[in-house]
Amino acid sequence: MSRKLMQGVVALVLYLFGVDYAAADSPVLPPAIQKQLNLSEDKIDIGIAALTFAKEIYPQIDISDYSARIDKLVERARFFIRSQGRYDPDSIIRALNTFFYQREGFHYDRSEDAFNKIENHYLTGVLDTKQGTCFNLPMLYMAVAQRLGYPVYPVMAPDHVFLRFVSPGLKEQNIEATEGGGYSPDEDYIQRLNITKKGLKSGAYLRTLTYREYLARLLETNAITIGRRGDLTKAISYLERVIQIDPKSAPTYNSLRIAYAMKSQQAHAAEAFDLVNRYQDKARQASLKAETLGYIRSKPLMPRGG
Repeated sequence: MSRKLMQGVVALVLYLFGVDYAAADSPVLPPAIQKQLNLSEDKIDIGIAALTFAKEIYPQIDISDYSARIDKLVERARFFIRSQGRYDPDSIIRALNTFFYQREGFHYDRSEDAFNKIENHYLTGVLDTKQGTCFNLPMLYMAVAQRLGYPVYPVMAPDHVFLRFVSPGLKEQNIEATEGGGYSPDEDYIQRLNITKKGLKSGAYLRTLTYREYLARLLETNAITIGRRGDLTKAISYLERVIQIDPKSAPTYNSLRIAYAMKSQQAHAAEAFDLVNRYQDKARQASLKAETLGYIRSKPLMPRGG
């Protein structure tokens, strides 16, 4: 067999196994998602952004329709808050909690496969079913709060997301969206999730994220979904983009470790041994970075009594 023909056969095998020499060195995102990432902090609408990311996974959804559903929630929430007659941050949080979990009936999905359901990772899922997990319950709460004009921002813990109402003088800022909006201090998350001093000092955990940093987490969610569907090259390109936006994201480096290890296995099966070494090296680098940032391997935090 000629050298040229051999190269062609190898290229075909690599293609069939999903091995790409570029390996996400130049991540290319869908224009709609890139547009969201290009927005300045004050122009980001969490609801629109979350729906835009969800549309890549669920192409059939109508973003304007779901956004209008959020607007209706905003209108009802505004009316309810006004009916309470108090507008200090603590009273607003209490009113929002009552509105979401008692009046509207949003709740935690307690099924055994809750964390494996794709819909529980996207805003559309919680809007459709009124149930979700720590991935999309905080997403909806934040989307509504933002449109109401309240400074509610996301916070990352190991395999968990909660919220903060950022306001001077407000002592109990944390909002646990999986427990009816209840308050848990940072110390509680540190103890329950075994967060190390390294993870706190690096900013990997319990740091209040900007909206743009949160969009990076939405991109990581898409990356994981796409990777599970078999497109590791695209998943890696997305994960690399995530750490460009937020280099303190320890879980993203761990996701990269897993993805590169899987790429190495694919390359080995295709007998592309130069790529095996390359991907193994990238996996080691990602693992080291995750460890340096204080990455915690933790089970998702279940609600008390869950």
